[in-house]
Amino acid sequence: MAFNPNIPLVTDQILISYKQLKNNFQAINNAFVANHIGLTQDATISGMHSTLDCRPQTGDPTTSSTQIALYNKLVNSIPELFFRPPSDGTPIQMTYPSIKIDGSSNQYSFIAGPFIVYGGTLTGPTNGQVITLTPGTTLLYVDLIAIAPVNPQNAGYAIPTALNTPANSFTFTAPQTVVSNWYYFAIGV
Repeated sequence: MAFNPNIPLVTDQILISYKQLKNNFQAINNAFVANHIGLTQDATISGMHSTLDCRPQTGDPTTSSTQIALYNKLVNSIPELFFRPPSDGTPIQMTYPSIKIDGSSNQYSFIAGPFIVYGGTLTGPTNGQVITLTPGTTLLYVDLIAIAPVNPQNAGYAIPTALNTPANSFTFTAPQTVVSNWYYFAIGV
């Protein structure tokens, strides 16, 4: 049954329009429950969203001084969630893929602000090696620590000697140690 916007007509008699009106109300209720708590369900939460489906936008929507926007926009053909502040503020991407698709153990996560937190492992890096993190960002902080050092007296802390240009990379430098595998933690914007 489909919603009929053309009922009742002024000339309709109530006995004729009754079934059409009932069908319309049923069609509205059936369509409404797709993303909401049904109108005939729990009265304390009926009408509230259960999910939110956003179709991709071709661009960033405009916002007035009293509006914000949450919307879906494609980034490299992948749908991502965006937030736009009032008065056409700079859009902030709220989601990113959380695990690299290249199969490595390197992972990252998005934190609103708009910070990106990286974490992962480095296997056998050499002194002076440049480590590049993706997605591209400006790194603010990088920390490295050895995985299971052989000699506890030599904990194997490494330091990123430089946050490089491009700004999403750092140079690995470690003291003399037998440790070849490292955890890294980095924050970027």
